[in-house]
Amino acid sequence: MKKTLYMLVGLLLLLTTACGNPKLKNGEDVVAQINGKKYTADELYEELKGQYGYQILINMIDYEIADREVKTTDELEKNAKEIAESISSVAEAYGYDLATYLQMQYQITNVTTKEELIDFVLRDQKLSLAIENHVAEKVTNKEAKDYYDENYKTVFTYREILLSDNDDAEKTIKTIKDALKGKSGDDLVEAFAEQAKEYSEADSKDNGGLVEDATKNTVPEKVWDELNDLKKDKTYSSNEISTDAGIYLVLRVSKDKGKDFEEVKDEICSLIAQDKLTNDAALSYDTLTELRNKYKIVFKDKVLKDEYDNYLKELEDYKKSLEESAENEEEDD
Repeated sequence: MKKTLYMLVGLLLLLTTACGNPKLKNGEDVVAQINGKKYTADELYEELKGQYGYQILINMIDYEIADREVKTTDELEKNAKEIAESISSVAEAYGYDLATYLQMQYQITNVTTKEELIDFVLRDQKLSLAIENHVAEKVTNKEAKDYYDENYKTVFTYREILLSDNDDAEKTIKTIKDALKGKSGDDLVEAFAEQAKEYSEADSKDNGGLVEDATKNTVPEKVWDELNDLKKDKTYSSNEISTDAGIYLVLRVSKDKGKDFEEVKDEICSLIAQDKLTNDAALSYDTLTELRNKYKIVFKDKVLKDEYDNYLKELEDYKKSLEESAENEEEDD
């Protein structure tokens, strides 16, 4: 559904730039001719409208909504460039230059250059944020407060060592524990940090395994439980914590009160919105329809209006099928 608009820009130029074009007697612009046969802008418009019109027009509308709802920031532009670079790397991994790879994906993206790719990714990010923000606005104060109490009321600062769960793990764990034996307080914290720098595979490795202001929703559940079970600060758990990511050893530096609810409310609403969008396949489409209605879209072309109405009907059918599937799963359980 999300495609760039460059084809339409070209079409609009054909339709609106009358100066310099030869004219038929009825005033229609001639865009091409062969062996005396003339093709007019109106004919081109009707053909493109039938093939691509609805999709291109609705993408124009959606991206206009995104531009109105979300400001372009340095961070978004930076992310778009990084994603474009990643796509370029993927192309190279498959043995293609970026231009060739984009041409292969043209039916999906309508993108042909790196600059267009960056713009495509930027607008796609903004549209996703517009949808997320609209869902976040509907999060109730109770929902946000419950989420706060569950995840934000308490925070930990801790150090971690993450090891791959392989044949060498047991030997490495013994080496680490031997290095920590007999140490306490600040000496223990310092020794644990050195072991993290030496052995940990976590992103926090270079910082001695330090994780600051960790909330429950950002920490593996078993790690959070272990931090809670430790009775005082500057102590470490001798238990190895097995997770999908690997084996953790953790040292609790401090247990603190989290930020006030109002300070993190917007962040919490965004997180709840993300969860809702992940768990409800139709919510993104419903929200986008609401945003379109907010800006009072009016279709002047009957064909395009009928296409949009058909899209909305297909969406309703899709939602019903999801509901029926969910009901069937509940019955099976």
